[in-house]
Amino acid sequence: METEAGTRAPLTPALAQHIAGETSAIVGFNILITDANGTVIGSGDTSRVGTFHEASPDVVRTMEPATHSTSEARALQGVKPGVTLPILLNGHAVGTVGITGPPGQVTRFGLMVERQTEILLQQASLLRSTVQRERELEDLVREILAFDSLVTDAQTLVDRANEQAVDLRRTRVGIAVQVLGRRPEPATATEWLPRELILLRENFAHRQTIAVSIAANRYVVFAPAPNGTQETEEQARRCVEQFRVRLHSDVEMGIGTQATGPLNLRISYEDAVDSLRLGRRITHRSVTTIDNVRIEQLLVGVALRARQRYTAAVAAPLLSRGDWSTVGATVVAWCESGFSLVGAARRLHIHRNTLIRRLEKIEEMQGWSERSGESYLALYLACKMHEFDVEESSS
Repeated sequence: METEAGTRAPLTPALAQHIAGETSAIVGFNILITDANGTVIGSGDTSRVGTFHEASPDVVRTMEPATHSTSEARALQGVKPGVTLPILLNGHAVGTVGITGPPGQVTRFGLMVERQTEILLQQASLLRSTVQRERELEDLVREILAFDSLVTDAQTLVDRANEQAVDLRRTRVGIAVQVLGRRPEPATATEWLPRELILLRENFAHRQTIAVSIAANRYVVFAPAPNGTQETEEQARRCVEQFRVRLHSDVEMGIGTQATGPLNLRISYEDAVDSLRLGRRITHRSVTTIDNVRIEQLLVGVALRARQRYTAAVAAPLLSRGDWSTVGATVVAWCESGFSLVGAARRLHIHRNTLIRRLEKIEEMQGWSERSGESYLALYLACKMHEFDVEESSS
């Protein structure tokens, strides 16, 4: 059934029969509902469903109610004495509601049913348009995540997004979201969006935020971030706390890089997925940015046997020691503190002289004639690879 506006009206036979059946039982008069063509699609007297109600097409056309006396009703196919009123939606008649009985007595009941039906249709129409909007956003996100410049023209996707009031030229950050241990709740008439999605949109509140569900308990967010990712990280931490307080569930988030345009947005989300996956193993935090796990992201791309060969080749003398954990922590602290004795000692909670002795022992075991940043960086990578492989084998 199409309205004059050209959009599909939500006056379905199921809804019409529900309204007609329930209302007929309450008011004591038969209620029938027709579509815009005059076909009865709901009636307290179910034998009339599917029949033609000749008075309805004129009521639809004029959008004015009509009353029918006994003699007038006899002259019309499928019509009984009573009143027929138009059902209006967005200024167009999408059907009629009729009530059988003396017009002066039943008109007020007809007006009530007409208004009730219009309110329900307005709600259904709003829901339908909102659902359509959600599907369009989900389709847009899927196109971004699958974007290939050899297959799709970037400008075409940008233009299609503009039709949905989404500006893909705006700088955003991709965020991968995983809700833990919570079964998605079924949609209801009043709250059909997942509560998790509602909460994400509340916390990343911006009219250009894109947030959609892509699977059970998995969500994609592209949040505007013109000033860097720090604000996004802070929003994510607040959001994690809101999940715990309001939904009593834990959530993990991985945050990618700043990006503009379909290709870079796809890359940002891929970084976000890596952040989420690696953060679970390496940082053990609810929110992980890609900058926290860049080295581990690189190591994932190296085959296990290649990592093992590298570690053995660079750190073989140290691996044979029984205090590898101390050695590894020392090397990592030394390099990540920028080769600062004070910074590394503070990070390791040891005295500066203790650190010097440890470094001297490492250099002696490695057979180095001098302390060089290049040698330590190579050893640092071996330590990170070993640490990564241990984490991987235990996960």
